Amino acid sequence: MPDNRGQRHPNVRSADSAVVKAVEHQAALERQAQQRQEQARLARNQAMPQRMPRPANVTRPTYQRPAQAMPQRQAQPMQRQQQPMNVRQPMPQQRPVQAMPQRQAQPMPQRQARPAAGQTQGQAVLRREAQPYVQPVMQPVPQRLQIPQQQRPANQEMPVLHTSTQQLNTRMPVPHLPVQSPNANMPVVRSVPQNAAMPRHLSNPKEEKKSLEPLMREVQYEETDEDGIVEVDSEFEEFDDDEEEEVVEKKHRKAREPKQRKHRYLPYLIILFLEIIFAGAAVWAITVFNEDTDLIVTQNTIEAGSSADLSMFLTGNARFPEYVSCNLDFSTVNYVLPQTIRFTIRMYGVNFPCVLEIVDTTPPTAEAVPHEMFSIDAIPPVEECVKNVYDLNDVTVKWKEVPDISGGGNIIAKASVTDSSGNETIVDVPFNVTKDSVAPVIEGTKDIEAFVGDAITYRNEVTVTDDLDPNPKLEIDTSKVNSKEAGTYEVIYRATDFTGNTTEVTIKLKLEKKPKTYVDPSTVENEAKKILNKITKPGMSDMEKALQITWWVRYNINYVQRADNSSWTRAAYDGLVKRQGNCYNFAMTAKALFDAAGIENMIITREPFIYHGHYWNYINIDGEWYHCDSTPRKKYNSYFFMYTTKELKNFWHNGWNGYNFKEEKYPKSATKSVQSKINYGAHKLK
Repeated sequence: MPDNRGQRHPNVRSADSAVVKAVEHQAALERQAQQRQEQARLARNQAMPQRMPRPANVTRPTYQRPAQAMPQRQAQPMQRQQQPMNVRQPMPQQRPVQAMPQRQAQPMPQRQARPAAGQTQGQAVLRREAQPYVQPVMQPVPQRLQIPQQQRPANQEMPVLHTSTQQLNTRMPVPHLPVQSPNANMPVVRSVPQNAAMPRHLSNPKEEKKSLEPLMREVQYEETDEDGIVEVDSEFEEFDDDEEEEVVEKKHRKAREPKQRKHRYLPYLIILFLEIIFAGAAVWAITVFNEDTDLIVTQNTIEAGSSADLSMFLTGNARFPEYVSCNLDFSTVNYVLPQTIRFTIRMYGVNFPCVLEIVDTTPPTAEAVPHEMFSIDAIPPVEECVKNVYDLNDVTVKWKEVPDISGGGNIIAKASVTDSSGNETIVDVPFNVTKDSVAPVIEGTKDIEAFVGDAITYRNEVTVTDDLDPNPKLEIDTSKVNSKEAGTYEVIYRATDFTGNTTEVTIKLKLEKKPKTYVDPSTVENEAKKILNKITKPGMSDMEKALQITWWVRYNINYVQRADNSSWTRAAYDGLVKRQGNCYNFAMTAKALFDAAGIENMIITREPFIYHGHYWNYINIDGEWYHCDSTPRKKYNSYFFMYTTKELKNFWHNGWNGYNFKEEKYPKSATKSVQSKINYGAHKLK
């Protein structure tokens, strides 16, 4: 393989003299370190995979990066023009070039440069050759899978691989080393392998790389057209050597000076800072909104009669209370009436619907009214059995169950007190019910004898009593009596108490024709009133009047053995007018006077008796019954006034009493004696 390390690659354009000097200096350093480079090459070649020689007639496809089609341009005369230094633009930042696998370099066909306008082909070639080569930055070779290769002798030179024009990349220039050139005036550039290492004892590769980077960026490549004409693709115009040296010197000085970072990221930092501020403010606003709106309680329930306000719908204080409002005036709500109120709380411009429920769950209150009644009584209205009813709303009172008191006893009735919300209270109403099973007692009834046409007093000496009813009802049934015809008829006495218990007693009424000596009852009444007016005074009590009547009969009528006792009216008339008669006349005369004075009285008959019967009066004074007898007794110059039954039966005179009678037929007499109050001599009360 020919040694072309001193040859300049035909595609490399000449640069200024400073670049050439740099390249020569680099080549000298490489020659001194050639031995050490051989060892480095050998080590790297062993690490690289063994390549098979490619047949001569087979062309390996070259790797080319997809490039955009460059517009064709017309060749222009390459004339020097003065350009200002600041016209040049820095090359775009090169993408890192991946190390291509090494292969056997093939000689590149030479072609003639295309002459510019006004130039010959030789002049164009010389102009290209006058441009020195700038060493590009060597890229490190990536580590590959170590595959054993054949050992190469130490003295054997490593073949230099050439890359065809199609394989050249404008971003990956091929470095060369200067050697002896056939042309004495032009330096020859030797091709330097890309994988050659810089001797560490000679120079620092990194510093050399940094110093050559500004120059290597200007290295351009030429591509041969199909016609064999080389076109130069460069954005720089040609200029004189002095200008080039000045430019290179400035670039070297600039490369040695510390680079100053441009504040190209400052706008982005400012924008990022503002975005962070805005984002933080937005996050804070959202957090405040969420935390404050979580304080809202959308529904609340209260009891009727209580009150509500906005604080019931907020569990805390908002950070900005001035942005919290409500469209409901709580002071205008009727909290007594159960209802549902819907309103809106507005916070930070957002409306939140809320509900206020006013419910009535409290039942009304009431008290029971105890009742005492009888089993036959009607159940009183429920309103009379319940009192002190209270509730905020309307209340209805009714019996839960209507009580049955017919059986008597202690009964608890249930009264229901319900308000308009359906709340119910049960009130227990106690009833003390008395069931009366004892019928009234009728006393004093007896058979009656009268004359046709007489006024018959059926109630005379008849009394009705009951264990519970103080005023039992007495009815006398005379429907069977014909008062105009003589005969014997039945008269029915019927007594009924308030519980409905009834007692009946039947007597016989015997009517006879009037005798010739019959006296009309009205005549007797008139005569009695005349005497009563003489012996009594206005303002006297019944007891004082009764005392005067008994005294008058005792001392103003003469006792005779035989008298007309055909009727009580005849006996009374004889006593009042003739002033004589027996015990019957004494008793009937006193009866006529008691009737005229309005004192209740009746006649008691001795029974049984052997030889003679006896009659005396039984009067009611202040609700108590007492015995009165105005008939004179032998050797006893006095009378009996208001004796109790006990006192009357205990009176013995001349070894004889004579006051035996059937007590059950008459009302019970008084038990308390009043004899200590009577002055018999003056017929006055003490």
